[in-house]
This record gives sequence, C-alpha cells and structure tokens, in this order.
Amino acid sequence: MTPITDDVSKLSSLKQNVPSDYEIPVSSIPKDVAGTCWVVLNIYPLEQSLRNLAGMFGAVSSNREQISVFISMLKSLRFTFNHEELEAAMQLFQCHYRERGLMSGLYFDYIKDILHAASQGTSGLPCKPPPCLNQHPSPGGQEEGRGSSWSIRAPWILVLIPFTACAVILLWLVRK
Repeated sequence: MTPITDDVSKLSSLKQNVPSDYEIPVSSIPKDVAGTCWVVLNIYPLEQSLRNLAGMFGAVSSNREQISVFISMLKSLRFTFNHEELEAAMQLFQCHYRERGLMSGLYFDYIKDILHAASQGTSGLPCKPPPCLNQHPSPGGQEEGRGSSWSIRAPWILVLIPFTACAVILLWLVRK
C-alpha cells in the first residue's frame, strides 16, 4: 500500500495560499541526473524544506496543518525504503544535490511531481550516480588548501590568544 493519499489535491489550495512571488529553498537532484532514483533521492530534502516552510506559519495556521500532511506523507514514503540503502544512495549522489529557490507555484508542482511519481512506483534502489563534476574548480586546489590549513591552524590560534593575553598582563604588572 502506498503512503500517497488523495490529500495531494490539497496542494492546489496550499499553492493559492502562498504568494506566487515567494521563493522557497530546496535541495534537490534533477531527474536527468538521478534517473529512476529521482523520487528516492529527493524525498528527505523535500521533507526538510517543507518543515522549514511550515515553521514560517503560526501554530494554528491551516497552511501549517496542510503542510504537515505532506511532511507525514513524505516521511511514510521514506520509511518504505531501507534506511541504510537510502542513506548510502544519498551519500553517493551528494555532489549532485543543488540548493535552489523555487517560486511557490513551481515548488508545489515539484511536490506534486514527486508524489505522483512515487504513487506510480517509478522509483527504487539501488542507484548508480553519474560521475561528479567539479562545478567550481579552484585554481590548483588553492581553495581547498586554504580551508584545510585554516582548520589545522585554528586550534593553535585559540591557544595563542589567551597565552598572549596572560603575557601582556604579566608585562603590565611587572612594569607597575
């Protein structure tokens, strides 16, 4: 039995209740990259995005209540998959996830597409990702080098600051 219910029809009223020019952030993988795993790989990020959206409405808001129905639907759908396989697939595809903002109309259409595809049973595991492409190449790997050298130096700097402060205080006391 599929966890997708006829509550999908409530998407149209929810779509009308959110301003059309409102951009909603979501992390996702395009269909052409994820292939048959498109639904599986996008369930959890969409669930998180809906949680963030629900948090923008008051506790007694009908929008929040409707959004919680879709969160529950996605959560139930996610539980139909093996947790370890799903997590492994998401990690394999990690480099293909893209943060983007969708205008509210497109966002709710995206939800509808995912739920429709899930109800058709067009998704499954295991998934094989295409090779990762470095979207933002850094010249000679300098960006990564700077980040890692900072993480190595940071603890030493944190130790150096109090030591320096103590030395300054001692010098000040000696001069008095």
